[in-house]
Amino acid sequence: MALAVRGESDVARNVADTYFFETLVRIHRATEGEGFTGLKPAGHVDPVIAAADRALEDGNVDQFATETAAAVQEGIQQRFSDAYDKRQVAEQSVEQGREYVKAYVEFTHFVVGVDHLVSTGPSHKHLDAVAEVAQ
Repeated sequence: MALAVRGESDVARNVADTYFFETLVRIHRATEGEGFTGLKPAGHVDPVIAAADRALEDGNVDQFATETAAAVQEGIQQRFSDAYDKRQVAEQSVEQGREYVKAYVEFTHFVVGVDHLVSTGPSHKHLDAVAEVAQ
């Protein structure tokens, strides 16, 4: 569809190109099991990817690993503290009970996500999908 209208005008070309790239990224994200969050501006690089790239350029991962581990530790501590504090008053009211449950879910989902990442690595659902198509 993009090719059918791309040559009609500059506006049509821009719309067709955007449609094509949005579709491409949407399909790619779906094969990763992730949602489409839109196209990023040209030249945009996620800060953590930029930091990983710098570590590869420098040939030293120590600072990057230390900063990442500290961020994970801070995330666990923050969510634990919130859940723990809310657990102490959870039985005082329905609203406080709900706040505890929400904090508990956030804490446990965070640690399960970290554990899954550490034990099995990042999701590669898109590679499995490609392998299935190739068979």
